[in-house]
Amino acid sequence: MRDLIASLAIVLLLIGGWLIFDSYSSANIDKMTDMIYKDIIPLVESENWEESKEKMKALDASWDKYKKKALFFLNNEEISEIDYAIAKSYKYVKAEDVSNSSGELSSVAEQMFFLYQREKITPENIF
Repeated sequence: MRDLIASLAIVLLLIGGWLIFDSYSSANIDKMTDMIYKDIIPLVESENWEESKEKMKALDASWDKYKKKALFFLNNEEISEIDYAIAKSYKYVKAEDVSNSSGELSSVAEQMFFLYQREKITPENIF
């Protein structure tokens, strides 16, 4: 009986931790994708490069903060792909390339969304 209670406590602790991370992840991914779609892409398309660079730095800082916690829960390869895509989009912004910047930024936002969807606790992801 004691083993059953210990096992249940461990399972509940794992599920509780995951649910807390899921809530944290949802809020942060939403914030970052909103920043991309509502702030950065319109700035890039209007060729406001200085402000675009500042917003990209803010996005990179937000991603780095999120990534440090996400590495405990999510696939490292997918996180690395998003890191690479953010770095690539920042280089396009620095090069003042409208089409590649906006395309890569859209890709980053979609990668973040799919990362969250694939790791979310749902019956489809569990079974």
